[in-house]
Amino acid sequence: MKIAVIDSDKRLHNAMTQFFLQFQIANDCDLSVEHLYSCEEAYRRILLGTDFDLLFLDVDFPQMCGVEFGMLLRRRLRNYDTQIVFISSETDCAVQLFAVHPAGFLVKPFTYEQFAACLSGLLHEFTYTTDFLDYTLENTHRRIRVKEVLYLKAQGKKVAFHTREGSFSVYGKITDLIANCAEQFLCISRGEYANLRHVMSIAPHEICLTDNIILHISRGRLHAVQQRLAEL
Repeated sequence: MKIAVIDSDKRLHNAMTQFFLQFQIANDCDLSVEHLYSCEEAYRRILLGTDFDLLFLDVDFPQMCGVEFGMLLRRRLRNYDTQIVFISSETDCAVQLFAVHPAGFLVKPFTYEQFAACLSGLLHEFTYTTDFLDYTLENTHRRIRVKEVLYLKAQGKKVAFHTREGSFSVYGKITDLIANCAEQFLCISRGEYANLRHVMSIAPHEICLTDNIILHISRGRLHAVQQRLAEL
């Protein structure tokens, strides 16, 4: 799980560093945590491709506030996957946070026990609700989160996984690999499936994915692709 703590108060960052360390030792888990000091900095990181699973986000900032940043994330970037836990010293701002669909709220100063209870619930939900693709590579069973896959392409008896981090190939059939989450992929040509989460735009005979990756739509699939995207 990739987490960002976004707050202008260095003291809170220091406290959260200790909280995360204590939580990981107590729960034998590995979390990736970054500390950011403004919403502008966090927004730039996300625009550049950093994909956070969870944000601990302060409500009050001198410029872009936490609620404004949350709305940008939800409305402009259409990101409804990243969970947000708002943190604030104020207790009467719940109504204005509602539109951002927060996963939780911590009132400063909060204790480790309050932090741990919040994170435990979110970690459990993340573990059991995140979609994965299971595959075998070098005789080892592995899995990758669906949202990390840009597209899949058949290569003879193998399937190539194209992700933002690079590409790799495994033996198998695409239809078998995506059997449990086929609705999240779009067949754009024979043996080529794009992840709908990464479709940014469509042209007459091609689609543009995240990172400006262009994929060709075959003539035989054009109508089905246009119809499917129109339904979203």
